[in-house]
Amino acid sequence: MFEKRTDLALEVKELRGEESGITAKEETLNGIKITRAEILSGEGERLSGKKAGIYTTLEIGRFWQEERSRACVISQQLSRELCALVPDESGCVLIAGLGNDAITADSIGPKAVKRLLVTRHLQELDPSLYKTAGFECVAAIAPGVLGQTGIESAEIIKSVAENIKPKCIILIDALASRRLERLATTIQISNSGISPGSGVSNKRRELNAEYLGAPVVSIGVPTVVDAATLALDVLEDELGEISAERFEQIAKSLATGSESTMFVTPKESDVITEAAAKLIADALNMAIHKMSPNEINEFIG
Repeated sequence: MFEKRTDLALEVKELRGEESGITAKEETLNGIKITRAEILSGEGERLSGKKAGIYTTLEIGRFWQEERSRACVISQQLSRELCALVPDESGCVLIAGLGNDAITADSIGPKAVKRLLVTRHLQELDPSLYKTAGFECVAAIAPGVLGQTGIESAEIIKSVAENIKPKCIILIDALASRRLERLATTIQISNSGISPGSGVSNKRRELNAEYLGAPVVSIGVPTVVDAATLALDVLEDELGEISAERFEQIAKSLATGSESTMFVTPKESDVITEAAAKLIADALNMAIHKMSPNEINEFIG
């Protein structure tokens, strides 16, 4: 049976309804619709097809077309949601920007890493400056992809984690959605880990607390829609309910045709990925270092 492809827990619940194994609560804060979903281990994982954990979705709209002040409001709210998932204890935070910086739709992670305030090196190079500055310990990497390095990004992150022993690992990645209107207008954060490339049929080793040896928080922005999934959604929207038999015939045709390897991304992807990377980096700097927007502009620009 053809499965509509999505990385968003919110969309899994929409597709499967009460059979999803996902419980969710909604609220609106600062004009942002926030859905906090939870998947329990065991039956919840089996029904949803996703790892147990908390999945928080922020529906932020086309923020890159709005005033800069709106992006500031969104990053502040995102930072509050991140604070609820990042362990409140001393220790270093390791942030990894996943993806291929040579492919626009997959470049949010590497771009976000460039805007982070990293401080771990100061502990050894200039302890007095580190203590005076009052920032938290942060290290960041952009491990690239297997085709660039010949090494699984999971192996790189695990090796770094074993060396610096972080209190938490934060992963930033691009995701796949099932609907065009959610492209770049949604952010999902989770404490369940992440499977890089799963949304585009290029699933790599899963990155989670069990494998990496530290709590994992993931931040994802959907930047692509699977063409076959999109086609089926459009057909359902236009034609309404169709018979299960006819649906399977269409799904089988799409799953085995050229559409099965095609993905759709917005034409302004370059603008979107830059804006999304800045928004995520600002939120992380606020959440970890307790920086204000003015301090971010002063230190990073």
